[in-house]
Amino acid sequence: MSFRQFPAVGDDGNSYVIIEFHDERDGEVSLRYELADGQRLVRKDKRFSNADGTLVLTSA
Repeated sequence: MSFRQFPAVGDDGNSYVIIEFHDERDGEVSLRYELADGQRLVRKDKRFSNADGTLVLTSA
């Protein structure tokens, strides 16, 4: 497993750091995105949101 961090800006104007986890098992690659506090994020193009959609981020 490896990871990288990159900056993002929320619709609320605040800055965030998104952590992308890259896991490869049996030749299959899976990506997972989280905030530093452990909130899972769903990616759609360059936008990320938490499960209930109350936080929407755009990668900077």
